[in-house]
Amino acid sequence: MRREALSERIENWLNAHRDEAVGLAQTLVRFESVNRPPGGDEGAYQEAIAAYLTAAGAEVDVYELGDVEGLIHHPAYMPGRVYAGRPNVAGRFRGGGGGRSLLFSGHADTVREGNKRWRFPPFGGELEDGRLYGRGAYDMKGGMAAALTAIRCLRELGVRLKGDVYAESVVDEEYGGANGSLAARLRGPHADMAIIPEPSNLRLYSAHLGGGAWKAAFAGKNGIAFNGERLVNALDAAVDFAHLLRAFGERLRTLYPAPALWRESKEAEAIGLKIVAGDAACVVPEMPEQAEVHFWIESYPGVSGDEIVLQLQAFYESSLDRFPILRECRPEIVPVIRYLEASAMPDNEACRSFLDIAAKAGRRALGKHCIEPAGAPFACDAFLFNLYSATPALVLGPAGGNAHAPDEYLELDSYLRLIRWYAELTADWCGAESLDEKENADAAS
Repeated sequence: MRREALSERIENWLNAHRDEAVGLAQTLVRFESVNRPPGGDEGAYQEAIAAYLTAAGAEVDVYELGDVEGLIHHPAYMPGRVYAGRPNVAGRFRGGGGGRSLLFSGHADTVREGNKRWRFPPFGGELEDGRLYGRGAYDMKGGMAAALTAIRCLRELGVRLKGDVYAESVVDEEYGGANGSLAARLRGPHADMAIIPEPSNLRLYSAHLGGGAWKAAFAGKNGIAFNGERLVNALDAAVDFAHLLRAFGERLRTLYPAPALWRESKEAEAIGLKIVAGDAACVVPEMPEQAEVHFWIESYPGVSGDEIVLQLQAFYESSLDRFPILRECRPEIVPVIRYLEASAMPDNEACRSFLDIAAKAGRRALGKHCIEPAGAPFACDAFLFNLYSATPALVLGPAGGNAHAPDEYLELDSYLRLIRWYAELTADWCGAESLDEKENADAAS
């Protein structure tokens, strides 16, 4: 009865505070915390998160990445970024003791706002037809707002947890960054489990894809063959490489069949991103001497970026009869960003228990059976938890659409359900030491 009464009170609290919950998500979206490598604009957003956590009663740690011992020498660190004025923020809500701890870890940065094809202002946080629009609404400020609201819900209901609850906001996750997440794993908090509120569409993602971006640079020979010279069109080579890349994606499916967690999710793939050729400053048409193909390749846990490049190079050599220009115009393949490793939560008793508790909490929040844990169809910073720390990470976030695209939006119904899911999960995982007098009275009746 006590547990059922708590679920009812969580639902009632959310019904009474719906507008405030939506308002918090709107407020976060209105910060232009855009990642603009090598720098970024997360500073004001992080100040607001720190102020919110302080007002909510947390012990707050605001720190510059440069102050984290061992960061720049860590094997997972990606050089080339600038972090002045871009701090990480972590808040701790102390439990009564004897319980398990939980960390909500969100990233403060968004991708750039992009082109002008938005119907809504990118940072307006406008509402229409049950959706909140804006850059970062779906990826991942909606999830972060849900975590903060769930913590507030439990505290205002007088639920005293045994274990500590943490909320952190890290910088530079987008565009292959993740140094903010690495800094947080080195400095702490070091919780028993973590939830990353990336947009999972209310699914439990206990694993995620890896991915990296590379470019293939071609150097041809241009001019006019007055003397019978052999000219090599770098653009032709780039186009043929793009076709080769598509065929390589099919080859990857044979080399690395989708693990069981991805059988109902998007499989890993190779994707061409853009072709750049010729001299943009030249107004007279001429054969391009230089060309580049930028591309993204994904993989499953256990497959490294170096292994992918070796497989691509082997496939390239085996395909030269189909693409003869690639025999004489060979590319230099170099990474554009770090390779984000794929990872999965460990298969141990603690993680199985956590996933079971998460699924049961989801049934209370959604009113239906939760889908079994699956593999996320995207790369994210969870690998820094699963591979480089003692804190396993579950990806669980709201539904929405148009991530990294115009008119990105958060589905408000999913957002409100997620808040309840987080609150139910936190209470069960961290352990409710006791409830306030009103709840005890409800339980007794």
